[in-house]
Amino acid sequence: MTNDLFMRLATVHKPDCVAIAEGPAPEPVADPATLAVTLGSDALARYAGDCQPIYENLRRVIGQISGLMILARLTGHIEVADLPELAACQARWNDADERTAALAAPQAAQPHREQLVAACLFSGLALKTFSALGQRADNDAAFDRMVGLTKRAYAHLSAASTEKAGLNMVDFTHACCSCRH
Repeated sequence: MTNDLFMRLATVHKPDCVAIAEGPAPEPVADPATLAVTLGSDALARYAGDCQPIYENLRRVIGQISGLMILARLTGHIEVADLPELAACQARWNDADERTAALAAPQAAQPHREQLVAACLFSGLALKTFSALGQRADNDAAFDRMVGLTKRAYAHLSAASTEKAGLNMVDFTHACCSCRH
């Protein structure tokens, strides 16, 4: 069991690896704050401001999901679903989901909004996967699904990241990726 877990951890793809994603790949998009200055649009400036709490919530949700997933996987305790931290994560995701649904994006910012919507969708699906963890010893499929969904959420949120607008993720450019893509 320990060797199997080590091998699974050693072959994890870094979050931006294209080999882990299903569907169209996340694509970097224009920074809404830069677009607002370039195009002189108040609507884009409002959009950039409205993105900040959504981005921050999703960034934290993805980090919390990852931490809870590691905790559950390494300890073998599936009771993570009962922890107050998971409830707090769900509440933060609910807020991000509501704000994302209400987010009005000018035409120039639609690609950026689509990346936020996708990050919200995939992180929500990853959260729901915690309920699939059962008392049986074989939770590998549920963990694999959670890992894939979390990586996909991270990739979409990274695509919507920009330092200038204060939307920065942790830099994983030097993370190891065994698939060499």
